[in-house]
Amino acid sequence: MADVELVTKSNPNEATQDRTRCAVANAITNHIHRFNNQNTHFDPLVRFCSTAEDITRKFLKENPNVLVLKSDKGNKTVLMDAEEYKQKMKELLQDNQTYKPIDKDPTLRFERQNNSLVKRLRNLDLIDDRTAKELTKYNAVCPRIYGQPKAHKPGLPLRPVVPNVTAPSYNLSKYVGKILQQSLVSSYNVQDSFTFCEFINGVTLPDNHVLISLDVKALFTSIPKPLVINSIIMRWDEIRPNTNICLDLFLEIVGFCIDSSYFKFDGQHYAQIFGTAMGNPLSSHIADWVMEALLDNVLRSLNIPLPFLKKFVDDLVTAIPLDQLQHVLDVFNSYDIHIQFTHELEVDNQLPYLDMLLIRQNNQTVKTQWYQKPIASGRFLNYLSFHPLKQKLNMAKNFAKRVHLLSTDLDMQAKQVIVEDNLKLNGYPTSLRKRIANRMNERENSSTVGTQPIQHAIGSQPTEEHLEHTYRSIPYIKHLSERVDRAIGREYPNIKLAKYNINTVGNLFSRIKDPIALDDQNNVVYHIPCSNCPACYIGMTKNRLKTRISGHRTLYNTMDRLLEQGADNTDPRMASLSERTALMQHSIQENHRFDLKQVKILEKVNKTQNLQFLEMCHIARNRHSINRRTDTDGLHAIYAGILHEIEKASKTRIANEIGNVENDNNTQTPPHTSM
Repeated sequence: MADVELVTKSNPNEATQDRTRCAVANAITNHIHRFNNQNTHFDPLVRFCSTAEDITRKFLKENPNVLVLKSDKGNKTVLMDAEEYKQKMKELLQDNQTYKPIDKDPTLRFERQNNSLVKRLRNLDLIDDRTAKELTKYNAVCPRIYGQPKAHKPGLPLRPVVPNVTAPSYNLSKYVGKILQQSLVSSYNVQDSFTFCEFINGVTLPDNHVLISLDVKALFTSIPKPLVINSIIMRWDEIRPNTNICLDLFLEIVGFCIDSSYFKFDGQHYAQIFGTAMGNPLSSHIADWVMEALLDNVLRSLNIPLPFLKKFVDDLVTAIPLDQLQHVLDVFNSYDIHIQFTHELEVDNQLPYLDMLLIRQNNQTVKTQWYQKPIASGRFLNYLSFHPLKQKLNMAKNFAKRVHLLSTDLDMQAKQVIVEDNLKLNGYPTSLRKRIANRMNERENSSTVGTQPIQHAIGSQPTEEHLEHTYRSIPYIKHLSERVDRAIGREYPNIKLAKYNINTVGNLFSRIKDPIALDDQNNVVYHIPCSNCPACYIGMTKNRLKTRISGHRTLYNTMDRLLEQGADNTDPRMASLSERTALMQHSIQENHRFDLKQVKILEKVNKTQNLQFLEMCHIARNRHSINRRTDTDGLHAIYAGILHEIEKASKTRIANEIGNVENDNNTQTPPHTSM
């Protein structure tokens, strides 16, 4: 409802808004009725998934020592003992060359430094007001590190990841990273698998050359800050056209973004004193510039010419004479003591790179095949998953496209076998698999690598009108989201709805990051109960919750001082205090107290535009709310009926669950007997 309300308000015409609301409200109400009528609208798949989810959650609740984690690569699920995970993380953080424990949370200090830099940029007219507002950070929260198991390596080592979305310098890091990205014109970079496939299929290697790939060990945490600074200084002429910021200030900002790498694990705060973190939006761009300088240096230092040299982040591929392997490794590893490479040579004339297998032919040309690493689970979007059908069809078409375009060494029948096996593994029906195979056959004669005909045959068909659309997102609820999409499409033809899933497999994964304290959460709708009656107060805040609660506490302190001075309800000062919030009005008029230690979060949102609407919904739903009537004036009357239906459905569901539990308890299973 909140997402739809955002869409309706994009058109100032109130009649259009009301028609859309009515159509959406009707769709939601009918969906609730169908959902409640389980005897006539029963989906065995929904029941199976719901039961499986309940069993899984029950098992994990009863076995808190079992962690369910997503692997670093291969889309595998890893089960790990909680103590083992904790021990491995602590071993990682004991690397005193990279991490250092710190006594207190530096978030506020970094937040002030970030905002000070942004203010300087604005005062110097280097950014506009809008950019300054975007880069200024409030209510930052300390990032929380976690580890992803490397399922492809013995012993399941962990890869540390520090999500920096809540960090003070996140937006500034993105801004600087975008400047670096726009400035880099590289002859080494691989844009994507398709362009690399087209390139490598036109390469003929010199005699006695073999294919080799190189990979940096833990690149992000291995990059020294002086190396970053030097790389930027040496190539400042390439960066300068993309920014008004002078070199000194630019280096100061980059240095701050690197130095403000910190995180929390198991209640302890750490500073990253070397390298950058995976999860920092600046890290990949810094790595790109450092690798660019490294490769320039390597090419100058090698005794042999390389027929080609390509990279994707830190994954390099080239060809060398086999007897020069040690020399090549020595040159690569001599650039900086901290940046060291591992290598992989071709085996039987084959070398995996990205999602391709490079195959060196007898005539020294290179052909490719679509490739999946042995560690890969083979799982992608299952046909029976609760996603829009269009998403699943596009996934199948794009998979066929990848196999077809990347497999220059296979005939059409072999490609079709790969597509058939993988789609079948993920539940795609025979009719769809055959249709995709037929389309691949129809266009094979006219298609070439990277050309448009094959994309029309088995991929999406881009049109210019797509560029004119505005995209909004709504959650995907089977049958309901399709009806909402049609209702909005009739009145808002320029708006396209992207559907996101609420229930995902990821919801079952263990919560391994340190939880954010209730008081530190922001963008929330909250609930405070009255200590003396069933009444409650519902509010919202974009700031930290503790800041908002502190405001309520300050009002209580003021009231207590007035009471100590002999003021009563008729005192103008008390009346003025009563007007501040409905919470104070109830407290003064009824002589009650709200329990500020029993605050509960009702909603936490990413879209701050939804916050006020959701607050109004919760106020309207809760019959014990003491919020003023004006607090829900912005809630359209059409939503009152839906909220009533939601409340009825919720009570019915709870009653049914209680009845089922009682029936299970009263039912005695007869003993098994032989006939």
